[in-house]
Amino acid sequence: MVNLDIHIVGVGNLGSSLSNGLNNLKNDLNIYLYDQNPESSPLKKSHIMSEINDINEGVLVLCIKPKDVEQFVSLNSHKISENVLICTVLAGVEMAYFQRHFNNKIIRLMPNLSIKENSGFIPYTKNYQEDYLSFLEVLGGLGTIAEYDESLFHIITSIFGSGPAWYLELSSKIVEAAELLGLEKSEANKIIKELVRSLPSFLSDDEFSSTVDKIKSPNGTTEAGLNSLVEDSFDKIIYNAIESATNKSQQISKEINND
Repeated sequence: MVNLDIHIVGVGNLGSSLSNGLNNLKNDLNIYLYDQNPESSPLKKSHIMSEINDINEGVLVLCIKPKDVEQFVSLNSHKISENVLICTVLAGVEMAYFQRHFNNKIIRLMPNLSIKENSGFIPYTKNYQEDYLSFLEVLGGLGTIAEYDESLFHIITSIFGSGPAWYLELSSKIVEAAELLGLEKSEANKIIKELVRSLPSFLSDDEFSSTVDKIKSPNGTTEAGLNSLVEDSFDKIIYNAIESATNKSQQISKEINND
């Protein structure tokens, strides 16, 4: 059992999801929450502190917006002991930025909101070798963890960090199409939510394209819809979305890392 202080700065959607997931674990964790605007957090305001005091041990998890990182460092870097593990989930902000301002061990994550249910996947990269403070062990309780080279984090951010939005936006458009074709919106919502819930049952070691081939029938309704997607350059639409998200991550990196 891991005994650890974890300080979460920024308790919006991701920070609150992390807090919920950690609270589900059986480890002996002391979780401290900080946010300059506690009234905007999904969590109870009474549990959130607006300012950081000196942090001498444990893990500091930064869940703030990338645009706020410079202000955070300016106001708080002197309050953080070198013994503290700094964990960042900020899109586009490389570890090199924090290494210029801190002498601490740094770990960078790119989770999404599924960590609140302890069923997530957490890509990470770090600037140290050992499992310092057993934090990787703690993260493993939130889902599957996997280490990647930091150079891949722009694309990982766009396909995984932003990934749920792509699928949910597609689901929203399917609901809209069903409504236009005559189905009540409430019924369309119910059906598509059940469809999304059923999708894990289709996952296997096969390629996604192989699973699609198993679902469609020659000259059937599924094939007709898939052919329409091809004709409308669905692959290009998806590529453009992923490329735009990747480019945005790179842009954030250039703006912040070159401070």
